[in-house]
Amino acid sequence: MAAAATEPREVKLYGAWGSAHAAMARNALSLKGVAYEYVEEDLDDKSEALLRLNPVHGGKVPVLVVDGGRALAESLVILEYIDEAWHERPPALLPRGDPRARAAARFWARFFYDEVSPLSRAVVLADAAAERAALAREVKARMAVIEAGISEDFPRRGGSGGEEEDGDSPFVHGRSPGLLDVVLGSCAAGTRVLAAVSGVEIVEPREMPRVHASVAAFDELAAGFGTTVPHELLLERLLERKERSRAAAA
Repeated sequence: MAAAATEPREVKLYGAWGSAHAAMARNALSLKGVAYEYVEEDLDDKSEALLRLNPVHGGKVPVLVVDGGRALAESLVILEYIDEAWHERPPALLPRGDPRARAAARFWARFFYDEVSPLSRAVVLADAAAERAALAREVKARMAVIEAGISEDFPRRGGSGGEEEDGDSPFVHGRSPGLLDVVLGSCAAGTRVLAAVSGVEIVEPREMPRVHASVAAFDELAAGFGTTVPHELLLERLLERKERSRAAAA
């Protein structure tokens, strides 16, 4: 697709293997067909460049730099920037022409960031099996809240046929993946990790059909982008980091 005259020309993204939030940014760029340079960071030995670009968060990833300008940090901020900077390129990550739907998408994305993501980390870090299971059940309960919200705010449409129908689409916003699909689907490996360490299935198709469909469909797309990671290897890396942190604190 030819780039519009106002589109950014040079795009560089700093991320790290296994980071779902970095994967969100990579997946959004790939969805839009944006060519970018990817810089892999070691979060245990962050580069001076990364620390300089994101001093507010101590060098957290992802960080996006366009046309040599100031860096953008935080994945949700980056996702919205990508949608606006390349607004002429499909798919639209936020629903167009519907302020209520855009607000709802932002609300549930923020809910995931604030209420689900931090608790997911706690599941992996917990030492006792009972604590991991209890925390995982709470993650599942919060994901059920998202399921109910999606069903209410983005009801399926059907009819006799046509482009506007989305009753058979697995994606949240319609026939193409949007913001919530990027956020939820980029965390597919992490969701499998939680189930592996806790014995609790976080997203089951019968209990959360909308979330399950979105995650499964987007995870398949992301595999084509080369951003997915095996959850077994991700779990191994997370446990290694956990042990290193424990040893450093001793």
